[in-house]
Amino acid sequence: MNHRRRARIAGLSVLCIAGMGGSFIATPATAAPSASDAPSASAGSCNGDTNLDIFNINDFHGRIETGANLFTPVVEARNANGADNVLLLSGGDNVGGSTFESSSLNDEPTITMLNAAGVEANAVGNHEFDKGWKDLAERVVPHFESPYLGANVYEKGTTKVAAPLKASTVIVKDGVRIGVIGAVTQDLPSLVSPAGISNLTIGDPVEAVNAEAQRLKNEGLADIVVAEYHEGAADGSADPASQGGNFAPIYADTSSDVDLVFNGHTHQVYSWKDKAGAPLLQAGSYGEHLAQVKVAWDSKQKKLCSTDASIIDPAENPAEDPTIDKISSIYQDAKAKSDEVGADVIGHASAPITTPSNETDKEFSSNVRDRESTMSNMVADMFKDTLGKDDPNFIGLQNPGGTRASLLEKDITYKQAAQVLPFANTLTTTKITGAQFKKVLEQQWQRDSDGNVPSRPYLQLGVSKNVTYTYDESRKEGDRITSVWINGKPIDPNGTYTVGSGSFLIAGGDNFTELAKGSKPVDSGKIDLSAWVDWIKARKTLKPDFAKRAVSLTSSLKEGMSKQAVFTVGKPADKAVAPDTVDFTSKDAIVNKTMKAQIVQGDKTVDVATAPVKDGSSSVTVQVPTDKGLVSGAATIVFTFPDSGTTARFAATLSVPSGDQPGGSVTPAPGQVPGQAGASGHPSTGNPSTPGSGNVKPGLPRTGV
Repeated sequence: MNHRRRARIAGLSVLCIAGMGGSFIATPATAAPSASDAPSASAGSCNGDTNLDIFNINDFHGRIETGANLFTPVVEARNANGADNVLLLSGGDNVGGSTFESSSLNDEPTITMLNAAGVEANAVGNHEFDKGWKDLAERVVPHFESPYLGANVYEKGTTKVAAPLKASTVIVKDGVRIGVIGAVTQDLPSLVSPAGISNLTIGDPVEAVNAEAQRLKNEGLADIVVAEYHEGAADGSADPASQGGNFAPIYADTSSDVDLVFNGHTHQVYSWKDKAGAPLLQAGSYGEHLAQVKVAWDSKQKKLCSTDASIIDPAENPAEDPTIDKISSIYQDAKAKSDEVGADVIGHASAPITTPSNETDKEFSSNVRDRESTMSNMVADMFKDTLGKDDPNFIGLQNPGGTRASLLEKDITYKQAAQVLPFANTLTTTKITGAQFKKVLEQQWQRDSDGNVPSRPYLQLGVSKNVTYTYDESRKEGDRITSVWINGKPIDPNGTYTVGSGSFLIAGGDNFTELAKGSKPVDSGKIDLSAWVDWIKARKTLKPDFAKRAVSLTSSLKEGMSKQAVFTVGKPADKAVAPDTVDFTSKDAIVNKTMKAQIVQGDKTVDVATAPVKDGSSSVTVQVPTDKGLVSGAATIVFTFPDSGTTARFAATLSVPSGDQPGGSVTPAPGQVPGQAGASGHPSTGNPSTPGSGNVKPGLPRTGV
């Protein structure tokens, strides 16, 4: 019985490529056309007497629990057509970021399972480097029965592929020589600890693939060439030709010597064609889908006749087959061993503490990295508490990709804690200036070492609860952080602050290169998981904090004169890549209903406006009352959201007229740059009536002059 069915999203993706340049029409997946008729085929002249099934997985990340379902379609194809007509490949990230059943056993169960499934070649992914080159070269690769391919992974300062990796391998299926080339994302140096790959150079993946494909074809070594890029499109639902970043050259510049392209890394689902006409697929992540390409080959003319590409789901029920039985046994054995390790309850959660969800399917996933989350913020709190000791200005940070799971149950087991932080980073500190910390926050809008925007254009850092900041994405890149506050006070650009996180981030990982420029880095030697478990045990019960630590804040204040100011909080700029509002997308998150504006000056706090919150944002018009004891000079406008406890601050200079004099003018403080106008801002109907108004003079505490 054939349990395969086409994934619905895959069918829609195929329709998108068919509709390039015109409108997109969504129909059921069963009606979707395939990416077929490769450009090398001529109608009526190709026999197609040899038929092959090429399957591909990517970003498996040790999801061994579903292995039996995932590999059933492959086994069924082997049983139906013969093993010599079926090829199974992997696009990388087989290990790393794994579930506890595998990670607690050093990912050995994953390696054993993929060997049992019959994977015949692997592109090397970034997570294969999580524990450094030495671990990859001396443990991971030797334990795999199939080669690992990295055509753009070179010995430092050369273009020689670093052994034991290979640029390519040739696999013969039913007389057809299939050359498989692997290449890892060029962002690798920013995705792993730099120290772990210090003896390597990572080259351009497209250039490396094209050169190897040309060699395989010119030297007559391969009939068909498959490219395995551990890199992909950022949006699987969009037109491939319109997407930029690292995917653009894969789509546009991959050589016509390449007959079939598989992608990975970005965890998207699509079945397209590249610009040269080759099938171009990515099968999501975590074993949720398989990519399948049916190849028709003319054995007499030595000619590729056609390709039929699709994304399929795993089987609903595992096949009754010795290979599947072995795969199931590997999982059951790993589960039993890991359950012994992970069953202990180490603490409790008063409510779910989660990674963010996206806006469409509301799934809580480590794939969503452009929104603030209660989980990443809590890990940042752990870093501060563990490393910061009695320093109130210590800053804890967490990169979102380092937080891989949520705590959804009331009881927290060791296993669940381990799934949150699976990478075995050591806790590390460094010292940076306030100006440098502002630059770190600016680097959330990502650029790689060559100045290009990577696959994920924005990464939202988790920050410890003593840190809050505001941003305005309509401003020029590199100057979007409009204020930073430590314990409610403006950060000192010239002051020195200690930052603590995992070794990966402190070394400049995820393109936060400013952290690598810090002084006096100290590796504590503490493993993040051990520190995390100890922290949970000490607190006994964890509670999610729904107070946002980063909010968008814009103002109508401009250079010139004004007697009142409109402030909009929680509404990012148009076409923003930082989509946060004042409401978390974490599970069971508090939804804010009201915003309150106050002016704080010395020990005096004056209420000046309230306004409703709609869809995570609110706007108020602030006027300075003249009868509340405020005086001309420095003050802070504080915006609070009572429901969640979120607080945003705006440093200002007030000009308050004396007696019955009319209100005066508002000008920026010398050397200060006022906030930009909030295009969607509007005066709030909730402003209190005041007998007279003073002036608001912007004085944003710029942190990176």
